[in-house]
Amino acid sequence: MGSGRFFPEGKIDLDQALKLLEERFVKFGQVRGRLENDQPLADEDFLKFLAELEEIHRAGTLLAGYASLNFAQDTSDQKAQSLMFKVEAVMAKLENEVLFFSLWWKDLPDEKAAPLLEAAPRHRYMLTRERDFKKHTLTEAEEKIINLKDLTGGDFLTRLYDSITNAYVYRPSFLPPGEIRDLSREELMSYVRDHRPEYRAGAYQELYRVYEKASATLGQLYQNLTLDWYYEEVVMRHHASPVAARNKRNDLKDETVESLLRVCRKKAPEVFGRYFKVKAQRLGLDALRRYDIYAPLKPAEKTFTFAQALKEVDQAFRAFDAEFADLALRVSKSNRLSALISPGKQGGAFCSSTVPGDTPWVLMNYEGHQHDLFTLAHELGHAVHSLLASNLSLFEFHSALPMAETASTFGEMLLTKHFRETSDEKDVEALSFGLLDDAYATVGRQAFFSLFELEAHRLIKQGATPSELAEAYLENLKEQFGDAVSLSDEFRWEWTSIPHFFHTPFYVYAYSFGQLLVYSLWNLYQNEGPSFVPKMKAILAKGGSDSPERILSQAGLGPLDDDFWLGGFKVIESFIPKA
Repeated sequence: MGSGRFFPEGKIDLDQALKLLEERFVKFGQVRGRLENDQPLADEDFLKFLAELEEIHRAGTLLAGYASLNFAQDTSDQKAQSLMFKVEAVMAKLENEVLFFSLWWKDLPDEKAAPLLEAAPRHRYMLTRERDFKKHTLTEAEEKIINLKDLTGGDFLTRLYDSITNAYVYRPSFLPPGEIRDLSREELMSYVRDHRPEYRAGAYQELYRVYEKASATLGQLYQNLTLDWYYEEVVMRHHASPVAARNKRNDLKDETVESLLRVCRKKAPEVFGRYFKVKAQRLGLDALRRYDIYAPLKPAEKTFTFAQALKEVDQAFRAFDAEFADLALRVSKSNRLSALISPGKQGGAFCSSTVPGDTPWVLMNYEGHQHDLFTLAHELGHAVHSLLASNLSLFEFHSALPMAETASTFGEMLLTKHFRETSDEKDVEALSFGLLDDAYATVGRQAFFSLFELEAHRLIKQGATPSELAEAYLENLKEQFGDAVSLSDEFRWEWTSIPHFFHTPFYVYAYSFGQLLVYSLWNLYQNEGPSFVPKMKAILAKGGSDSPERILSQAGLGPLDDDFWLGGFKVIESFIPKA
């Protein structure tokens, strides 16, 4: 199994690396005089400036990635906390040194920008996007102030949230007296998939007991982060709304996101409500409780060693495409997969892709359940996406958030197909229910998270308290589940336990977008067979080099309207067994 740590001690001379980076940033600052003399800029000079800027950002991104990963492996480590703050402080200072280049490019008249844009096809999308943000860009002095203030403002508050919540320990009372011990969140949450109803209920009750106890503090953090987003993005940068700022970053039209959430709001309670009633019957329950959403159909779930998990995921990916599988295996072969649960380690799972061509890093907390295999397939799918896009420039390498979940959720579908083909009939039925559980978690749950965020941002601007936010969240759950699922009061505090709300406002609709998109892609794969493989890889190889809608249009998908999202729900409905 991958170790709990990403890096050997003392592997990097950080002070020397930061010093060299600062020297490069300062040297690039000399370009300013060349740009401000109002003389025509030769194509070759412009390309040279872009290449140097990309190399500087590449070095900075690697250092920032080092600090972030070091923090993730032990968020309670004061040295790791200090290291990350130190790197972030230097990077903010250095970003200010080269800010002039972005501002110059945005302000350049169209007739002067056009020939330079034509000469830089490798950076065309990035350069076009930069100019698209002109009306949302402040003066150089204001931008510099924001960069520096973020260190002790919003960025600090998200780090504080992580440090507080990752230090929580849980002592669930449902365990036998001799087995009661301190658990991490990952260990506690493994019981929400337990076959024993009292264990499922106990896990949630213990989780939200701890979060409710800290709700005043966590609520204040969320209030301030939300207001920080509003004042910067709406008041200062003049986005039409808080979510419009995220849509702009994702290069999605507001109406596209409105369509997604509108369809999810209407269809998710209906479709998943029908599934939850079928699941209650299979479990022998009169009605499903919120505690039972992820309950397994069978009392005992097969467990897998980590080596077995890698083998199963490899076989699933290899049945689709050999290169797909080889790229996924590169992560573990490069010793860049941390799976062991350890004290202070960041919860959940992620794939960190730093720069093009560099093998991504994957963190997860592996316990051996089948669900963990799907997490592994998901994160390795992210890695494949990054590696297929490795020929792009650093500035166009990372996908927009809605497209970022494409390879990861497709990887889960490949693993589902693999298990359906290699399991007995009872296991296949259980797998179908697991697939629907994940469809709910990724489509329905995340869409209603987004709907809560919209409401929370509105309420906080009006001065809502954490308790009032909790009441709004409970109403959100009632709309989401209707009469299909019974709710307990402690779930009103669930929103305080969702890191994305604190880290990245309105991130979560990308999950619903990505899952419904993958269902459309999966339909194409089922219909086209092997001829679909190059099409899928071409989509992933685009990385963030174009808007999501143009990338999908080139693949024959779209438009992204109500009918498109409804098509995804039809796929979900096809999985629901008859009552």
